[in-house]
Amino acid sequence: MIKKNIVLVLVLFAGLCQAQKVKYKMIYMQSPAIGRYMLHILPWGYDTTITPEQIAKCVDTLPGHFLSAKMYNLVYKDDTTKLAAKIEEAVYVFHKKITLVIYWKNGNKMHYILLNKHHEKYWEFSYHDNDAPAECGKYKKGHKKGRWVYFNTQGLKIRVEKYAKDGTLKKTKNFDPPKKTGRTIFNPRHLGGTPYIIAQ
Repeated sequence: MIKKNIVLVLVLFAGLCQAQKVKYKMIYMQSPAIGRYMLHILPWGYDTTITPEQIAKCVDTLPGHFLSAKMYNLVYKDDTTKLAAKIEEAVYVFHKKITLVIYWKNGNKMHYILLNKHHEKYWEFSYHDNDAPAECGKYKKGHKKGRWVYFNTQGLKIRVEKYAKDGTLKKTKNFDPPKKTGRTIFNPRHLGGTPYIIAQ
């Protein structure tokens, strides 16, 4: 009985070690990168002059895997050890969706953007560098559409804007003092930062 328990503990320990190795392996650049835990690093760096639409157009021309699934990454131009953006493209039954996640240099999420097959943004969530939400809303044909909500660095709602279909601002409401909302209470936090160190 004791031997069985010892074997069970050793197996569990080995499994935990293997899980840690997988997580560690995930942050390393490997070539050729054709696996769940290997990164496709694009050969050009990211800076603020590069738009989400340009990134989506570039990735659309690159090779993919089964059902055209693609995942590519960008590192910062001025610091190639830090992951700047992750781009995923998938083809569903009736549409294609491109997901772009841009990171701050501390590893926290900066933008979470959804783009359509025409490489146009249709949904965006932005975050402060402390991972608190900054703003969120929809786009239509390159213009803001509907309700946009803005937050301060503590994640409290400070302003709501409503846009017409043509992108013109119809209405603004400011909150003073800032208001706590369900979205900010249940906002998933990653205050430790996401893995972003790329081995050279």
